[in-house]
Amino acid sequence: MRTLLLATLFLAFVPMQSAAHAWMKLKIATAEYAPYTSTDMQHDGYINHIIADAFLETGVVVEFVSLPWDEALEATLRGDYDALSYGNFVRSREKEFHHSAPISAESLVFYTHTDTGLKTWQTLDDLASLKVGITEGYLYNDELSAFIKNNNNIVKFKSDKESLEALIAGEIDVFPIDELTGWYLLEREFTSAERRQVSLVKPFISTVTTHLLVPKGDTDSQLILSLFNKGLEELTLDGKLTRFKRLLKEGYYQHPEKKVNYDRR
Repeated sequence: MRTLLLATLFLAFVPMQSAAHAWMKLKIATAEYAPYTSTDMQHDGYINHIIADAFLETGVVVEFVSLPWDEALEATLRGDYDALSYGNFVRSREKEFHHSAPISAESLVFYTHTDTGLKTWQTLDDLASLKVGITEGYLYNDELSAFIKNNNNIVKFKSDKESLEALIAGEIDVFPIDELTGWYLLEREFTSAERRQVSLVKPFISTVTTHLLVPKGDTDSQLILSLFNKGLEELTLDGKLTRFKRLLKEGYYQHPEKKVNYDRR
């Protein structure tokens, strides 16, 4: 309680943009989810750029440690890291994590193999006869998570790339993924002939908000959450979130030797 009180006073009086006088350093676990988070990208990706700058607004510096998603999740819950970058808002996760204020809003979509002939869907029950691929450890949204839990036609893969490979090979029929991530992986990792075998199904599943995940139970969890939310508010007021989004669309965060032509979207 004393720590949180001191932090509240700090937030009230600290001058913003205090990078040279950082008073706290945090270790944040992060997974490879390009173009949002990746050690191959500038600033460790778009989302991590926002997270680092938001904390810097309150005089906090961060170190990102890249791990497979499942390991990052477990290690953060164990207390090895101060927070996890990043996750969609999922109600069931609130038992273990605080969700920060929303960082961004993205579209969750289905990709399908063109041979399925699937063009549209109305309810998830429309997919009951299809093989649905998912990436292990991910929680997509509440409705889709319930569908996955209650269906026997689910096939799990270790990564989004493996899921897309299975989709192209005809091992699964549909695969849910963030729209930009799916497009990015297809452009970067697959040939034009392979991409022609993949179609986007309309409408999109949902719009999901993304958040910094702070583990509950740690004595500093509320402090970390408050600092991040304060910094994120400052970035929003300064117009920096709009700028970072523009940089993302312009391809700024890409590895210079592994570029994708964003104009082809």
